Amino acid sequence: MGMVSVLIAEDDAYYRKYLEKSLLSAGFTARSCQDGLEAYHAFSSDPESYRILLVDLLMPNMDGFELIRQVRTNFKHLYPYIFVVTSLGDDEDVVRALQIGADEVLIKPISPKRLVASVTSGLQKLKLITFDVLMDSFVEMLDMRDRYTGRHSKNVQLLASLLAKLYAEQEDLTNVDFINGLSAGAVLHDIGKILIPEYILQKPDRLTSEEFETVKKHTIFGSQILVQSLMKHPENDVLKFAHEVIRSHHERWDGKGYPDGLKETEIPLVARIVKIADVFDALTSDRYYRKAYSPEDALKIMESDADAFDPEIFALFLEHRKFFMALERRKYEEARKTKDVSS
Repeated sequence: MGMVSVLIAEDDAYYRKYLEKSLLSAGFTARSCQDGLEAYHAFSSDPESYRILLVDLLMPNMDGFELIRQVRTNFKHLYPYIFVVTSLGDDEDVVRALQIGADEVLIKPISPKRLVASVTSGLQKLKLITFDVLMDSFVEMLDMRDRYTGRHSKNVQLLASLLAKLYAEQEDLTNVDFINGLSAGAVLHDIGKILIPEYILQKPDRLTSEEFETVKKHTIFGSQILVQSLMKHPENDVLKFAHEVIRSHHERWDGKGYPDGLKETEIPLVARIVKIADVFDALTSDRYYRKAYSPEDALKIMESDADAFDPEIFALFLEHRKFFMALERRKYEEARKTKDVSS
């Protein structure tokens, strides 16, 4: 379940204890408060810890409506999932709570089983909300920053996701977050390049050794960017897998990669998969300093440097080479046609 913290705002002492005990028994951590004001102070003191709020509507000092409004107004950079827990039968109050920022309504009495199922479902929805918001904003930044990086990232996402699904079928992996996290990491693997000077990224000649060392820092920069999101959403396994891709997609199986010099299975599995897709698409893409290699030539280059890749995953890639080459050949030929028309 992980250490997911739930904040409870309930003025009824018996029900407050009941909710807290039910959540603790299921493996959550929980803090209970007797009114909205106490709950708001608790949330304000550590807003990144509380991913789920259970809020009663009728409470002294600060009612549930005001608590929801304050959280949504003053902490726009965060998004806790808010349940209204109420015995009210007044539809107008329920609608009002939803309009000001509540996500879902739980009607008392609530069995422990239904409470835990609802909170677990809320966490899953929170992952999707977080994932979509981050993906949209980061992809937009990539496209604005560098034409090649944005296009390349989308290609890598497609290739890596397909390779990951083949691997998951072969190894009987059923973790949905693994696939989603790999997909997110693939499209965001070069996000750190938004902090690399444009004159280096778009240089028409080969980079100097000093410039290349600067480019290599994009793995660290990207890691630092996503760490901020991970701190706000520690329960999100999708982000954890994406972070592994962003930091480690330039590691090599033989230990000669960067930034950490990891080797073999020290390298996260998601990064080992994305690396193959990243290299293949980079070789078959036009760069500022060279023209694209054909898919056939790109594959020969990769086979000559096979020590860079996880041998099992690379063997799977080669087993399905016709499929991956067909995808890249289409891109390669379309790029050639576009150049012929413009020349």
